[in-house]
Amino acid sequence: MHFLRTKKRWGPILVTLVGLCVGTGLDEALRLARNRNLKTRHQDISEAFQRRARCREFANDFVKKSSDDNTALFLERIDFSPARNSCIAAVSRAISGKRGTLWSYETIDILTDETLFSGGCNDDANSRIFCGDGRNE
Repeated sequence: MHFLRTKKRWGPILVTLVGLCVGTGLDEALRLARNRNLKTRHQDISEAFQRRARCREFANDFVKKSSDDNTALFLERIDFSPARNSCIAAVSRAISGKRGTLWSYETIDILTDETLFSGGCNDDANSRIFCGDGRNE
């Protein structure tokens, strides 16, 4: 009889110990999974920063290469495009000539030199593509 009473006491204790071990194991597995995801996230952020930095270098070279005495190129924005796997820049170009300054606004893939968007205007008030003078008249 004494043995049966002792055996009944060990059952809940063993179940509790097994439950604690399983719970600890699951907690450790979740912690490892979270750390792995965190490392991946940090790598993604680091890679994105490096891509943007390289794009900035390419854009600065592009601006120097594309500017001359009559043409000034202004870099408005630069970013890496994962869809194109390339660097995309928004630029303003001012071309000075005898009839005034012609402004063009472009979105360019600076690695392939492909123009994705282009528009322009002129600072001559009589021109049909007049940029405007900032007044609402």
